[in-house]
Amino acid sequence: MAVLAAVVTVGTLWYLDIYTNHRSELIEVANLEGKTAKDALLLLKNGGLEGLIIDTVYKDGVAKNVVVNQNPVAGLEVKPGRKVYLIVNTSKLPMVAVPDLAGKTSLNEARNMLLRCHLKVGHVIKEINSSVKTKSDEPVLAQYTAGTTNTILPNTLIERNSSIDLVIGVSANYFDTPDSTTFTQAP
Repeated sequence: MAVLAAVVTVGTLWYLDIYTNHRSELIEVANLEGKTAKDALLLLKNGGLEGLIIDTVYKDGVAKNVVVNQNPVAGLEVKPGRKVYLIVNTSKLPMVAVPDLAGKTSLNEARNMLLRCHLKVGHVIKEINSSVKTKSDEPVLAQYTAGTTNTILPNTLIERNSSIDLVIGVSANYFDTPDSTTFTQAP
């Protein structure tokens, strides 16, 4: 019984040594961040490692289809054949829903809401509106697809970082003030 236990133990240890590639020389993981997914996978393969893209994300300011994260990290030494997991910046801009601004917000509130939705204020068109009594009111009267006079409806999906043109109400005497030259009056 003791001999059988010894044979099983030695056999198990021998199997684990072969299975885990315990005696092999280690390979240093390269820094893949910023490389295209195709180049990163090829570099790993040529270095004796296996690359796997496990996720895509969208990261502003980063080129499309490049590695933004890797595991294990660069500089770590691993065994040959080890899998290196990659997260790649997507090639497609995410779509975001346009918030409901017209008749519900001021220009300042609209700027903040658009920013939180990863959208931008495009042109601001000031239009005289009888309900506006002071210059600081500036209610949003309409929201347009950037560069057009086409109303963009709330919850419309558009590409992240797009601009929305806003029509805001101003008091009748707004265009008599010195800073009125920076904006245009709606037709």
